[in-house]
Amino acid sequence: MNTIIDAYEVNGKPIKDWTIKEHNVALDTLGARIYKPFHGVLVLGGGSKPYMIKIRKETEKGEEELELVDGLACYSAVPFGHRDPVITENVNNFINQMATIPRSISHSYLGPWLVKLQEFTQMDMFLPKNGGTEANEAAIKAIRKWAKNYGGRDGKGIKGTPVIITANNAFHGRGLGSTAMMDDSTTRKDLEPLMPGFEQVPFNDLGALEAKFKEHGGDVAAVFIEPIQAEAGIFIPDDNYLRDVQKLCKENNALFVLDEIQTGYCRTGYDFAWQLYGLEKPDLITIGKAMSSGVIPVSSLCGKKEIMELFEPHGEGSTFGGYPLASFVGLLTIHELEKRDITNLSAQNGSYLKDQLEQVAKKYPNKVKEVRGKGMLIGVEINPDYDGHQLSMNMLENGVYAKETHETNLRIAPPIVIEKEGMDKIASALDASLAAL
Repeated sequence: MNTIIDAYEVNGKPIKDWTIKEHNVALDTLGARIYKPFHGVLVLGGGSKPYMIKIRKETEKGEEELELVDGLACYSAVPFGHRDPVITENVNNFINQMATIPRSISHSYLGPWLVKLQEFTQMDMFLPKNGGTEANEAAIKAIRKWAKNYGGRDGKGIKGTPVIITANNAFHGRGLGSTAMMDDSTTRKDLEPLMPGFEQVPFNDLGALEAKFKEHGGDVAAVFIEPIQAEAGIFIPDDNYLRDVQKLCKENNALFVLDEIQTGYCRTGYDFAWQLYGLEKPDLITIGKAMSSGVIPVSSLCGKKEIMELFEPHGEGSTFGGYPLASFVGLLTIHELEKRDITNLSAQNGSYLKDQLEQVAKKYPNKVKEVRGKGMLIGVEINPDYDGHQLSMNMLENGVYAKETHETNLRIAPPIVIEKEGMDKIASALDASLAAL
C-alpha cells in the first residue's frame, strides 16, 4: 500500500520510483558511514509470513522483488516478526489517540507497565529509556551513585574514582560511557580521553576477575557484563562462571550488573539469561530491543530499590522514556509474550535450529570451527581463512538475511515465532553458502 510519502517527490521523482542505486548514492554521500549495508538490496516491508521480509534486489534482469527469511530479527529486537496482526493493529489504534506528553504529567499506561515489568523481570524499580545504550549510560550513573554512598568493602562509600570491571570484546552500545566500557579499538578511536574508572578482563576468566579485585582493593564498584556476548560472536560462558562472578561481587560489596539488552525477553529460552544460569536476582540489569516488539526504541534500567532510589528529580530524565506509546507497546509486548508462551517456544525452536545448523557444520569441518547458542541466539564461527562478510552475502543469495560479526562469526537470531519451514531454509542456505565459500 502506497502512502502520501511514497508519492512525495525528492530529487525530482516520487520516492517509490527511486532505484536501488539512487538510494545507495544518498546513503554513501549524505549518511555518516557507521554501517556497511548490503548494496544492491532494498527492504520494502514484511513478507508473506512474519519471519519473512520483502526486498527489491539488483539482478542481471534488473531490479526484482522477492522474499528473504529474516535471520537476524534486528539483533533480537523483533520476537514476533514483521506485520504481526495483534501488534500492528493495537499500535495503529493507539497512535490515533495522541502524540506524546512529558513525564511531568502522568498518563494511564505508565503505572501498569511498571507493575508488569516488576512481575516479568523480578526487579524492584525501573528507569525507562529509549535505545539500549541509554539504559547502560543510566546504569553507569546508578553504579557511581551507589558507590559513593554504599560502596567499598566497609560499605561507607568509595572516596576516589569507583572502578567498574567489564569484559574484553563486550558490546554495550554507542554512548560515551558505554564506549568506555568496551575495548574495541575502532569504537574508541579518536575519542580519548574516555570516562575514567573502567577496567576490562577476559570474558569467562574468573581468575582474571579475582586479580582485578585484588589490584583495586575496595574501589571496585561493580562488574558489568553480558551474560552471553552476542555482538562478539555468541560466546557462552561456562555454566558456573556467572554464579562465581556474582559470589565474588557479594564478597567484595560490589554490584553485579548484567546487560540483557539482546539476551532478555525470551531470546535464550528463558525470560532472561540470568535465569538460564540459575543466578540470584542481579543488582541491576539493562533491557531493550525486544521490549517493544521492534516497533519503537524502548529500553530500561532495572534494579534493586536501594540502588534505584538514589535517583532524584532533575538529576535524571528522558523526554521519551516511558512516554505513552512506549508504555502501551511495552505492556502489549509482555501480554503477547505470556499469552503465546514465547519463552518455551524460544527454547524449542532454538534446540531444533541449533541442531540443524550443527548437522550442516559437520559437513564442513575445515570451514566451521563451532556452532554456539542458547535458545534463539546462535552463532556459527568459521575458520579465519574464510571471509565472514562473504558468507553473509552468500546467505543473502540463498534467501536468508543474516550478518557476520567480528569477521568470522555469523549471528543467527530470527524472530522467535519462526516456523519449521523457515528454520529449514536457514539451514539449507547455510549449507549452500558454506559450499560456495
